[in-house]
Amino acid sequence: MPKKSLKDTNPYLKDPELGKALLYQSVSSSTAVEGVLTKYPKLSKATIKKLKAAISVNEPSASYE
Repeated sequence: MPKKSLKDTNPYLKDPELGKALLYQSVSSSTAVEGVLTKYPKLSKATIKKLKAAISVNEPSASYE
């Protein structure tokens, strides 16, 4: 049985725009821990809304602004 990638199995990564936003969020927070500041392109309002909804499912009290 061939293995499926995380992109194929994770419902949040199936939407390309949301997947990219989640990747940016992950890289940004990981590099900030190391003291590296990163800049990424601005996200659309719709993508920000999707990102907040995806994050709030797993961490209802988290704030990433």
